[in-house]
Amino acid sequence: MNYAIYKNVRNASWQCLIDCGVTSLPIKPVQLAALYGIKCKAATKERLRGTSGEIVAFDGEIYISFREDDPPQRQRFTIMHELGHYLLGHLGTEPMTRSESNCRPEEEQAADKFAIDMLAPACVLWALDLHAANEIASICNISMQAAEFRARRMEQLYRRDMFLTHPLERSVFEQFRRFIDSKK
Repeated sequence: MNYAIYKNVRNASWQCLIDCGVTSLPIKPVQLAALYGIKCKAATKERLRGTSGEIVAFDGEIYISFREDDPPQRQRFTIMHELGHYLLGHLGTEPMTRSESNCRPEEEQAADKFAIDMLAPACVLWALDLHAANEIASICNISMQAAEFRARRMEQLYRRDMFLTHPLERSVFEQFRRFIDSKK
C-alpha cells in the first residue's frame, strides 16, 4: 500500500477512536457505526451476493449489511471494514452500494487496514506487551486470521520501536490508559 494512503488510513482510525470516545477493548462496531448515523443489519449470503458485507446509501440513510452466518469476529471485522469505506470517502457523493465486488483493490486494502487498526490499536497492544496472535484475538475479539495478521505487523512495529510518536496516537493511548492499567 502506498505510504500516503497508509498514513491517511492510520490517522483516520486514530481519529475515529478519539472522536467516538473508545476507551477499552474489544470495541463495539455496531455502536461506533451508530455514532455516525449508520445502521447495521445482518443479511443472508444470497442477499449479499457472496460478499461478506456492503455499505449502502438508500433513501437518505446509510446501512451496513454483514453476513448473518459469519462468526461474530468476522461480522465485527466486516462492520469496521465497511465503516472504513465510509470514513475514508470511498462512497463519494452519489447514493450507491459499496461492496467487495465493485471496489478498487486499493480501497479494499485501505478498508481492511482501517478495520484492523480500529479493532486492534497498535499502541494499546504495545502497552499491554501483546505479541502472540491468540492473545490479540482474545482481547480484541477478532478472528485468528486477523490476529495473526496483526501479530506480524506488531512484530515489525516492535522492531522499529516507534510508538507514541504521533499526537493522535498519543491521544488514543491516553484515552485507553485506564483500560491498559487495569490489564497489567
